[in-house]
Amino acid sequence: MKPRAQFLGEPLLHFLVIGALLFAAYAWLNRGGDNSPAPQVRLADSDVRWLEETFALQWQREPSPPELRGLLRDLVKEELFARQAKELGLDKDDIVVRRRLAQKMSFLLQDNARGTEPGEADLHRLYEAQRNRVQSQDQANQAPNDQTQTSRTTMFTRPRISFMQIFFSRDRRPDAAADARAALQDLSRADAAAPAGLGDQIAGKTEFRNADERAVANQFGAKFSARIFELTPGSWQGPIESSQGLHLVHVTAVLPAQLRPFDEIKDQLNELWHEESRRENEERYFVSLLKKYQLVPDESVKPLAEPLIAEQAAGARGPVAEAGR
Repeated sequence: MKPRAQFLGEPLLHFLVIGALLFAAYAWLNRGGDNSPAPQVRLADSDVRWLEETFALQWQREPSPPELRGLLRDLVKEELFARQAKELGLDKDDIVVRRRLAQKMSFLLQDNARGTEPGEADLHRLYEAQRNRVQSQDQANQAPNDQTQTSRTTMFTRPRISFMQIFFSRDRRPDAAADARAALQDLSRADAAAPAGLGDQIAGKTEFRNADERAVANQFGAKFSARIFELTPGSWQGPIESSQGLHLVHVTAVLPAQLRPFDEIKDQLNELWHEESRRENEERYFVSLLKKYQLVPDESVKPLAEPLIAEQAAGARGPVAEAGR
């Protein structure tokens, strides 16, 4: 009995028993809990300002204190829902989420590029590039078009046309199309101006000088207006259908769109410069990202992905080549 009593009296045993009891009590009090620190959701002053500005833009007034508290609650709710959705993997393979994130990245790159402003020489180079575009389009018999932004069209004057037309009414003739074709043959053989009284009376003008597409469309419709700007000047052609009937048309002159003077479009050039700079920044950033990833397309996708893979390989070789110089 003496050794047992001596053992029970050991201080180390007392320490172990007390420690076990404390551990058991702590585990019972914190059963089901997690002793890791809770994830933080920071609420900055900038968040509140953003909520106030967004509300004011929508409602044209400042939010009241209860409205602002509700907005802040909605912001926290959105943040927590977003985090939980990400934990559950709901952001994977979601085209809407992917596009939204890519759009936000584009906005970020755009904001970073706003600090740069073009010089006068930059704008003049861009102006000459627009002039060269007009000349190349004229040689290809194409109208100037806008491939980047609608505001670019304001840099050009509208194409203008001068023409005469002879009208054939479907309401007044049994076969207006046949009458128009017969008249066209007579005019082609005579190779002369239309004789008086040919065709039918029409409300509006029969001859236009330096009219733009909109002016012609106002009288005859958009399809007729677009069609006559495709005609070659110098002869009677048709019949061409309009909103009113059929027409024979003789185009005497077409004045293509012209680039406006530099001072008139300087603001548009500045906007275009920023747009092109943003697009170039996006492309550079995209190429830099390509170096960090490996593209592994399916067999059916390989032909389509070959240019992209080649671009990726060229970008990956770039730093090596520069290092070897």
